[in-house]
Amino acid sequence: MELLIPKSEYIKYRINKGSLRKNKKMERFISWRTPAGRNIFSIKIIDSRLRIAARFLLNKEVVVISTELDKEYAERFCNYLKFTHVNHYKAGIFSNPSNKEFYEPDVVFVTNADQNRNAIEEANLNRIPVMAFCNTHSDTSGIDLIVPINTANKKAIAVSLWLILNEIKKMKGEEKITLEDFVKKNQ
Repeated sequence: MELLIPKSEYIKYRINKGSLRKNKKMERFISWRTPAGRNIFSIKIIDSRLRIAARFLLNKEVVVISTELDKEYAERFCNYLKFTHVNHYKAGIFSNPSNKEFYEPDVVFVTNADQNRNAIEEANLNRIPVMAFCNTHSDTSGIDLIVPINTANKKAIAVSLWLILNEIKKMKGEEKITLEDFVKKNQ
């Protein structure tokens, strides 16, 4: 199967560049280690997981929980797909109906599993499936769909969101968005 973008683009945007540390459960996504000790994800696995992620999110009510690093792109991703975006997770948004920011999503999508553990745990308590971007060292407990990418790089996250967005648009028979349009300022 042809990759969503050329292998050189995955490398250019450092999507496959993991951290120096690794979690035992993330080993299956790592293809090699640099002489300096950096773990590198398999591009084929990343590509496959991004496709699975698009199918997982298709036609569902989704809440995307982002971090400061990627909030701009997560917001655009949500605007294109009519998903709900939450930049600052507050306890109780999935479990307390009297909370003014209460949501009952079909899926919770976390753009950084390490920085949003509380959101993952609350979604688990409420039996809401969780999809998350995970780096080589991420704690994967409570995550139903792991998408292995470099979560420390803003462009890596932006391109990964854009790839999922376009896969969903393709499945819906809608016109794709160019990367330039997705990442440009003042949108």
